[in-house]
Amino acid sequence: MRRIELEGPDETRALGQALARAVKGGLCILLRGELGAGKTTLCQGFIEDRTAIAYAPSPTFTLLQAYPGGLYHLDLYRLAHADLREFDMEEIFAPDALLLVEWPERAEGEWPPERLEIRLTGEGNYRVAELAAEGPAAEQALERLGWPA
Repeated sequence: MRRIELEGPDETRALGQALARAVKGGLCILLRGELGAGKTTLCQGFIEDRTAIAYAPSPTFTLLQAYPGGLYHLDLYRLAHADLREFDMEEIFAPDALLLVEWPERAEGEWPPERLEIRLTGEGNYRVAELAAEGPAAEQALERLGWPA
């Protein structure tokens, strides 16, 4: 487990960018936290670093957004319980795919064992990100994570 203190949305976004550079190959990244905790901001930083898209909207209403290079952003906020069979699981769980998931607890128990879990907590502009790796690829990403950026 790695604990990172963040001051403001710019640092949360920068953590997403640093994480995008640290992840090599495919990985499922689960983002947990209350509404407004910074999950989407972290995802936007990740997506911007990987795709050069300056502002990636949250897929709260579309649920899933695909980006170039096998990057997917899934937001399950609007669902009480998600049935992942509704999505193209072969594509988003392909070995080289990167999947960012907001509100993963809406489909608890359906995630691959190899994953990185990030819990964001805090109030106001102050945040704490707790990163926990499950499996070798996630552990290597945490080892490569250069923080502060």
